[in-house]
Amino acid sequence: MQYLRVARIVNSIGLNGEIKIFSTTSFKEIRYKKGNKLYIQVDNNYIPVTVKSFRIKDAKFDAISFKEFTSVEQVENLKNHDIFCMKDESILLKNEFYYDDLKDLKVYDEDKKEVGITIEIEEFPANLTLKIKTIEGKISFVPFNDFFIKNVDLENKTITIHVIEGLL
Repeated sequence: MQYLRVARIVNSIGLNGEIKIFSTTSFKEIRYKKGNKLYIQVDNNYIPVTVKSFRIKDAKFDAISFKEFTSVEQVENLKNHDIFCMKDESILLKNEFYYDDLKDLKVYDEDKKEVGITIEIEEFPANLTLKIKTIEGKISFVPFNDFFIKNVDLENKTITIHVIEGLL
């Protein structure tokens, strides 16, 4: 059983147990569908909760409520806790990946020379970007698109990239 982080609880909203969250999922309409099971991590435990309602609050935050919580007192202590879902490969299309699956992969150029390792995946307005720590210890950003990313091999934990002058 593998969990994927989908949000962080920011604060409570109102008196009825609604929660303000910062979403980290690209699949809000699927993840936060009424009746879906999610999990709030408290210490090392994953507490199952059922989505009661969801709405986009503003450009940065969303609002969600769970059947298990009906008052502000029940959710006050959940601030800064993470919300998770169960990993589900079936919602991914061909050549789509979960961000967590792309972390800690060895990065090679097209000549099979090791370049470094992926540290994390960052979303910028222009595009998704791989943050790579090079063999020399430098941090580089590689746009996650077909021009630069030539192959992602999750089985062998490698990514092959097209290197142009100034990229690294």
